[in-house]
Amino acid sequence: MNILIVDDEYLEIEQLRFLIQRKFPFWNLFEAEDAVMAWKIIEKENIQLAFVDIHLPGEDGLQLSKKIKGKFDHLEVVIVTAHQHFHYAKEAIKIEVLDYLVKPVIENELYGVIDKYISEHQYVIAKSAHVQYAVKRIERDYARKLSLQEIAEEIPVHPSYLSQRFSEEIGSTFQEYLLSYRIHQSKTLLLKHPNWSMTRIAESVGFSSQHHFSNVFKKREGITPSNYKEQSK
Repeated sequence: MNILIVDDEYLEIEQLRFLIQRKFPFWNLFEAEDAVMAWKIIEKENIQLAFVDIHLPGEDGLQLSKKIKGKFDHLEVVIVTAHQHFHYAKEAIKIEVLDYLVKPVIENELYGVIDKYISEHQYVIAKSAHVQYAVKRIERDYARKLSLQEIAEEIPVHPSYLSQRFSEEIGSTFQEYLLSYRIHQSKTLLLKHPNWSMTRIAESVGFSSQHHFSNVFKKREGITPSNYKEQSK
């Protein structure tokens, strides 16, 4: 796992480095003091998760994050800032970053963000190549009809073997993970495209109907998609 920390304050970099290495000692950490240095590292290394401070010399963190998301779909970004203004959070949502942390970074909040990344990118912790393949297929093709049988035939392995390994390594069934990933993507679309109908949102993330989408969303999030959108305004 390759992590990039982008901040022009040395002590902030050291704090994140210390906290990340304490829990994940085998991860590779890279550092950059500005957007230019960060971009050079991103183009050279296979970075999977970047912590980007908003206020950087030259190109700011939001601009850098937008550039990253525009070119590297696999690379998740966490915005880090000393400002709690909702404006920054709203801009971060538009860019489709993974999350938003306020300085000084609190240990359990940082670990919560990393756990969120792992839960949404399970191939990071999946042990076998077969399960890694299945998770990547979900994350790439969640918007269309998918089945464990289809993916097992592609590998190829027996479906019951893939089902068992998936549950053991990921901690949930194939179908549960697929639904969770679709709901995660729908939350991004609800905020990014407030004028889209619920039917369009549902179809865009792979649900066969708006009714099914709403039921699954409410069951998992505790509120309806419409209420979620309203609360986020």
